[in-house]
Amino acid sequence: MHSYTLGIVEWAMPVTGPAAVRLAAEAGLRGMELDFGDFEAGFPLANERVQQLYLEYGETYGVSFPSVALNAFAKNGMSRPRDSGKGLAAVAAIKACVQAAAAMGIPVVQAPSFDDGRIVTEDDFRNTAEKLRLACRLAADHGIIIASENVLSADETERLAAEVNQPNFRIMYDTQNYHLNHGYHQADLLRRIHPLVAQIHIKDGYNGTISSALLGEGENGFLETAGVIRETYAGDWLLLENYYHIRPLSDLDPRPVPAAGAGHRHRAANFSASALSAVAVLLTFR
Repeated sequence: MHSYTLGIVEWAMPVTGPAAVRLAAEAGLRGMELDFGDFEAGFPLANERVQQLYLEYGETYGVSFPSVALNAFAKNGMSRPRDSGKGLAAVAAIKACVQAAAAMGIPVVQAPSFDDGRIVTEDDFRNTAEKLRLACRLAADHGIIIASENVLSADETERLAAEVNQPNFRIMYDTQNYHLNHGYHQADLLRRIHPLVAQIHIKDGYNGTISSALLGEGENGFLETAGVIRETYAGDWLLLENYYHIRPLSDLDPRPVPAAGAGHRHRAANFSASALSAVAVLLTFR
Protein backbone atom coordinates (compact mmCIF):
# COMPACT_ATOMS: atom_id res chain seq x y z
CA MET A 1 0.00 0.00 0.00
CA HIS A 2 1.28 3.46 -0.92
CA SER A 3 2.28 5.64 2.00
CA TYR A 4 3.53 9.17 2.50
CA THR A 5 6.02 10.70 4.88
CA LEU A 6 5.41 14.12 6.38
CA GLY A 7 8.10 16.77 6.46
CA ILE A 8 8.55 20.51 6.22
CA VAL A 9 10.56 22.96 4.15
CA GLU A 10 13.40 24.71 5.97
CA TRP A 11 12.22 28.20 4.98
CA ALA A 12 8.88 27.64 6.74
CA MET A 13 10.65 27.23 10.09
CA PRO A 14 11.09 30.08 12.61
CA VAL A 15 14.84 29.41 12.50
CA THR A 16 16.98 27.99 9.71
CA GLY A 17 20.18 25.98 9.85
CA PRO A 18 20.90 22.69 11.66
CA ALA A 19 18.97 23.84 14.75
CA ALA A 20 15.79 23.72 12.66
CA VAL A 21 16.25 19.95 12.38
CA ARG A 22 15.74 19.55 16.13
CA LEU A 23 12.64 21.76 16.09
CA ALA A 24 11.16 19.73 13.25
CA ALA A 25 11.77 16.51 15.17
CA GLU A 26 10.12 17.94 18.29
CA ALA A 27 7.10 18.76 16.14
CA GLY A 28 6.81 15.13 15.06
CA LEU A 29 8.06 15.69 11.51
CA ARG A 30 10.29 13.13 9.84
CA GLY A 31 11.99 15.14 7.14
CA MET A 32 13.06 18.59 6.01
CA GLU A 33 13.67 19.99 2.55
CA LEU A 34 16.81 22.12 2.79
CA ASP A 35 17.59 25.45 1.14
CA PHE A 36 20.90 25.40 -0.73
CA GLY A 37 21.46 29.12 -0.14
CA ASP A 38 22.26 32.11 -2.34
CA PHE A 39 25.01 32.62 -4.91
CA GLU A 40 25.93 35.90 -3.19
CA ALA A 41 26.48 34.04 0.10
CA GLY A 42 28.66 31.40 -1.50
CA PHE A 43 25.99 28.66 -1.27
CA PRO A 44 26.33 27.78 2.44
CA LEU A 45 25.25 24.16 1.93
CA ALA A 46 28.17 23.67 -0.45
CA ASN A 47 30.41 23.91 2.62
CA GLU A 48 31.39 20.39 3.72
CA ARG A 49 31.32 21.31 7.41
CA VAL A 50 27.80 22.72 7.07
CA GLN A 51 26.73 19.52 5.31
CA GLN A 52 28.24 17.50 8.13
CA LEU A 53 26.37 19.49 10.77
CA TYR A 54 23.02 18.90 9.07
CA LEU A 55 23.75 15.18 8.74
CA GLU A 56 24.79 14.94 12.40
CA TYR A 57 21.61 16.68 13.55
CA GLY A 58 19.53 14.56 11.20
CA GLU A 59 20.96 11.34 12.59
CA THR A 60 20.61 12.52 16.18
CA TYR A 61 16.99 13.58 15.86
CA GLY A 62 15.75 11.08 13.28
CA VAL A 63 15.09 13.61 10.53
CA SER A 64 15.98 12.86 6.91
CA PHE A 65 16.49 15.25 4.01
CA PRO A 66 14.28 14.22 1.07
CA SER A 67 15.18 17.20 -1.10
CA VAL A 68 17.20 20.39 -1.38
CA ALA A 69 15.87 23.54 -3.05
CA LEU A 70 17.74 25.90 -5.33
CA ASN A 71 15.92 28.96 -4.01
CA ALA A 72 18.91 30.94 -5.30
CA PHE A 73 17.04 30.96 -8.62
CA ALA A 74 14.75 33.66 -7.21
CA LYS A 75 17.65 36.09 -7.76
CA ASN A 76 19.49 34.36 -10.60
CA GLY A 77 16.90 32.48 -12.57
CA MET A 78 17.14 29.57 -14.98
CA SER A 79 15.13 31.66 -17.46
CA ARG A 80 18.17 33.91 -18.02
CA PRO A 81 20.42 33.27 -21.05
CA ARG A 82 23.32 30.97 -20.27
CA ASP A 83 25.88 33.60 -21.33
CA SER A 84 24.48 36.30 -19.03
CA GLY A 85 25.73 36.99 -15.50
CA LYS A 86 22.54 35.66 -13.96
CA GLY A 87 22.50 32.66 -16.27
CA LEU A 88 26.08 31.79 -15.33
CA ALA A 89 25.17 32.11 -11.64
CA ALA A 90 22.24 29.72 -12.19
CA VAL A 91 24.52 27.16 -13.83
CA ALA A 92 27.03 27.50 -10.99
CA ALA A 93 24.21 26.89 -8.51
CA ILE A 94 23.11 23.75 -10.34
CA LYS A 95 26.60 22.26 -10.41
CA ALA A 96 27.31 23.01 -6.76
CA CYS A 97 23.91 21.81 -5.54
CA VAL A 98 24.08 18.49 -7.36
CA GLN A 99 27.48 17.86 -5.77
CA ALA A 100 26.15 18.74 -2.31
CA ALA A 101 23.08 16.54 -2.75
CA ALA A 102 25.30 13.65 -3.79
CA ALA A 103 27.58 14.16 -0.79
CA MET A 104 24.63 14.27 1.61
CA GLY A 105 22.61 11.45 0.06
CA ILE A 106 19.72 13.75 -0.84
CA PRO A 107 17.65 12.13 -3.61
CA VAL A 108 15.89 15.19 -5.09
CA VAL A 109 17.12 18.63 -6.15
CA GLN A 110 14.26 21.08 -6.49
CA ALA A 111 14.63 23.75 -9.20
CA PRO A 112 12.02 26.51 -8.78
CA SER A 113 10.95 29.00 -11.44
CA PHE A 114 9.71 32.08 -9.61
CA ASP A 115 10.68 35.75 -9.33
CA ASP A 116 13.81 36.24 -11.48
CA GLY A 117 13.34 32.74 -12.93
CA ARG A 118 9.65 33.03 -13.76
CA ILE A 119 8.69 31.51 -17.13
CA VAL A 120 6.76 34.11 -19.15
CA THR A 121 8.14 34.16 -22.70
CA GLU A 122 9.19 31.41 -25.09
CA ASP A 123 12.81 32.39 -24.49
CA ASP A 124 12.25 31.95 -20.74
CA PHE A 125 10.84 28.50 -21.41
CA ARG A 126 13.74 27.38 -23.60
CA ASN A 127 16.41 28.82 -21.31
CA THR A 128 14.81 27.05 -18.35
CA ALA A 129 14.50 23.74 -20.20
CA GLU A 130 18.17 23.98 -21.23
CA LYS A 131 19.33 24.38 -17.63
CA LEU A 132 17.01 21.67 -16.35
CA ARG A 133 18.43 19.33 -18.99
CA LEU A 134 21.95 20.14 -17.82
CA ALA A 135 20.92 19.57 -14.20
CA CYS A 136 19.38 16.20 -15.05
CA ARG A 137 22.50 15.05 -16.87
CA LEU A 138 24.75 16.05 -14.00
CA ALA A 139 22.41 14.48 -11.45
CA ALA A 140 21.93 11.21 -13.33
CA ASP A 141 25.42 10.01 -12.43
CA HIS A 142 24.41 10.18 -8.75
CA GLY A 143 20.90 8.74 -9.06
CA ILE A 144 19.39 12.15 -8.21
CA ILE A 145 16.06 13.46 -9.49
CA ILE A 146 15.68 17.07 -10.68
CA ALA A 147 12.22 18.40 -9.76
CA SER A 148 11.01 21.60 -11.39
CA GLU A 149 8.64 23.74 -9.34
CA ASN A 150 6.70 26.12 -11.57
CA VAL A 151 3.22 27.46 -12.27
CA LEU A 152 2.86 26.27 -15.86
CA SER A 153 -0.41 24.85 -17.13
CA ALA A 154 -0.76 21.10 -17.49
CA ASP A 155 -0.08 21.36 -21.24
CA GLU A 156 3.03 23.45 -20.73
CA THR A 157 4.24 21.15 -17.93
CA GLU A 158 4.02 18.17 -20.26
CA ARG A 159 5.76 20.21 -22.95
CA LEU A 160 8.55 21.10 -20.52
CA ALA A 161 9.05 17.43 -19.66
CA ALA A 162 9.26 16.61 -23.37
CA GLU A 163 11.71 19.46 -23.98
CA VAL A 164 14.00 18.42 -21.10
CA ASN A 165 13.65 14.78 -22.19
CA GLN A 166 15.59 13.21 -19.34
CA PRO A 167 14.48 10.15 -17.34
CA ASN A 168 15.26 11.78 -13.98
CA PHE A 169 13.15 14.89 -14.61
CA ARG A 170 10.13 15.37 -12.33
CA ILE A 171 7.84 18.05 -10.90
CA MET A 172 7.62 19.43 -7.38
CA TYR A 173 3.86 19.95 -7.12
CA ASP A 174 2.46 22.68 -4.86
CA THR A 175 -1.09 22.75 -3.51
CA GLN A 176 -1.49 26.55 -3.76
CA ASN A 177 0.88 28.10 -6.28
CA TYR A 178 -1.03 27.25 -9.48
CA HIS A 179 -4.27 28.80 -8.25
CA LEU A 180 -2.50 31.69 -6.55
CA ASN A 181 -0.61 32.73 -9.68
CA HIS A 182 -2.98 31.88 -12.51
CA GLY A 183 -6.29 30.75 -11.03
CA TYR A 184 -5.73 27.19 -12.26
CA HIS A 185 -7.83 24.42 -10.73
CA GLN A 186 -5.32 22.68 -8.45
CA ALA A 187 -6.96 19.25 -8.37
CA ASP A 188 -7.55 19.03 -12.12
CA LEU A 189 -3.97 20.03 -12.85
CA LEU A 190 -2.57 17.42 -10.47
CA ARG A 191 -4.78 14.77 -12.02
CA ARG A 192 -3.14 15.52 -15.36
CA ILE A 193 0.51 15.73 -14.30
CA HIS A 194 0.64 13.29 -11.37
CA PRO A 195 2.89 10.75 -13.16
CA LEU A 196 5.60 13.44 -13.17
CA VAL A 197 5.30 14.42 -9.50
CA ALA A 198 8.24 13.61 -7.21
CA GLN A 199 7.20 15.36 -3.99
CA ILE A 200 4.49 17.76 -2.85
CA HIS A 201 4.54 21.09 -1.04
CA ILE A 202 1.37 21.37 1.00
CA LYS A 203 -0.02 24.74 1.96
CA ASP A 204 -3.17 26.83 1.73
CA GLY A 205 -4.06 30.50 1.66
CA TYR A 206 -6.73 33.12 1.16
CA ASN A 207 -7.08 36.66 -0.22
CA GLY A 208 -4.30 35.93 -2.69
CA THR A 209 -1.77 35.48 0.09
CA ILE A 210 0.74 32.65 0.06
CA SER A 211 0.80 30.10 2.91
CA SER A 212 -1.75 32.01 4.98
CA ALA A 213 -4.56 29.57 5.86
CA LEU A 214 -4.85 26.32 7.76
CA LEU A 215 -5.04 23.36 5.42
CA GLY A 216 -8.52 23.10 3.96
CA GLU A 217 -9.60 26.56 5.10
CA GLY A 218 -8.20 28.60 2.21
CA GLU A 219 -9.45 29.36 -1.29
CA ASN A 220 -7.40 26.85 -3.27
CA GLY A 221 -9.53 23.73 -3.03
CA PHE A 222 -7.05 21.96 -0.79
CA LEU A 223 -9.40 19.17 0.30
CA GLU A 224 -10.27 18.32 -3.31
CA THR A 225 -6.56 18.28 -4.13
CA ALA A 226 -5.97 15.99 -1.16
CA GLY A 227 -8.50 13.62 -2.67
CA VAL A 228 -6.53 13.55 -5.93
CA ILE A 229 -3.32 12.89 -4.01
CA ARG A 230 -5.07 9.87 -2.47
CA GLU A 231 -6.44 8.70 -5.83
CA THR A 232 -3.20 9.03 -7.78
CA TYR A 233 -0.59 8.26 -5.10
CA ALA A 234 1.35 11.26 -6.38
CA GLY A 235 4.78 11.68 -4.83
CA ASP A 236 6.07 10.13 -1.64
CA TRP A 237 6.88 13.10 0.62
CA LEU A 238 4.37 15.71 1.77
CA LEU A 239 6.30 18.82 2.78
CA LEU A 240 4.55 21.48 4.85
CA GLU A 241 5.08 24.96 3.40
CA ASN A 242 2.54 26.95 5.38
CA TYR A 243 4.09 29.82 7.32
CA TYR A 244 2.78 28.98 10.77
CA HIS A 245 5.40 31.13 12.47
CA ILE A 246 4.36 34.46 10.90
CA ARG A 247 1.11 36.37 10.59
CA PRO A 248 -1.68 35.68 9.92
CA LEU A 249 -1.30 32.04 11.02
CA SER A 250 0.81 32.92 14.06
CA ASP A 251 -2.14 34.94 15.39
CA LEU A 252 -4.01 31.67 15.95
CA ASP A 253 -1.40 30.48 18.44
CA PRO A 254 1.42 32.67 19.76
CA ARG A 255 3.84 29.74 20.14
CA PRO A 256 5.94 29.42 16.98
CA VAL A 257 7.15 25.97 17.99
CA PRO A 258 5.61 23.53 20.49
CA ALA A 259 7.51 22.28 23.48
CA ALA A 260 8.64 18.69 23.16
CA GLY A 261 5.96 16.36 24.41
CA ALA A 262 3.33 19.10 24.62
CA GLY A 263 -0.32 18.30 23.93
CA HIS A 264 -1.71 19.40 20.60
CA ARG A 265 -4.98 21.02 19.47
CA HIS A 266 -6.16 20.35 15.93
CA ARG A 267 -6.61 24.03 15.10
CA ALA A 268 -3.52 25.38 16.82
CA ALA A 269 -1.21 27.07 14.34
CA ASN A 270 2.02 25.43 15.41
CA PHE A 271 4.04 22.77 13.67
CA SER A 272 2.78 19.79 15.66
CA ALA A 273 -0.85 20.75 15.15
CA SER A 274 -0.31 21.38 11.47
CA ALA A 275 1.39 18.01 11.14
CA LEU A 276 -1.52 16.25 12.84
CA SER A 277 -3.97 18.14 10.64
CA ALA A 278 -2.12 17.14 7.49
CA VAL A 279 -1.97 13.52 8.61
CA ALA A 280 -5.69 13.50 9.32
CA VAL A 281 -6.51 14.95 5.91
CA LEU A 282 -4.00 13.13 3.74
CA LEU A 283 -2.70 10.01 5.41
CA THR A 284 -5.79 8.25 6.68
CA PHE A 285 -5.67 5.90 3.69
CA ARG A 286 -2.27 4.45 4.64
